[in-house]
Amino acid sequence: MHAEAWIRLLKTHRTLTRELDAQLEAKHGLSMSGLEALICLSVAKGRSLHLSALATRCGLSLSRISRLTGSFEARGLVERRAVESDRRAVQAHLTDAGLELARRAQVTQSASVQRLFLERLSDEDTALLAEVFSRFRPTREIASSR
Repeated sequence: MHAEAWIRLLKTHRTLTRELDAQLEAKHGLSMSGLEALICLSVAKGRSLHLSALATRCGLSLSRISRLTGSFEARGLVERRAVESDRRAVQAHLTDAGLELARRAQVTQSASVQRLFLERLSDEDTALLAEVFSRFRPTREIASSR
């Protein structure tokens, strides 16, 4: 029973993330990781973060964030800026075009999550999942919410 629940969770996650990635890529030229990076920048002070901080917030490697920001920069979505206090560091700054794309892609993602996942659940199912998954918050989130 436990193994079956775990396997179903993994398969559901894989199916949903592949579908969401495909839809975001087709409509906006973004992956879910790319959208998450744009969203992290959109809520950061001054819409800027050190690449290392952006990588940490997104749960991605620094090399992956560097590649993403390079592709975003080529599309005019992000500007890389040197950090005056530390010449070795680089910040990613979200442009107005990047902010607009993030907003449009979030609408697509929300509609897709609703259609692919939430519409299949009752209100009670959704509440139960929210409660169950809240048990798995990272320890630092739990500590900061107290």
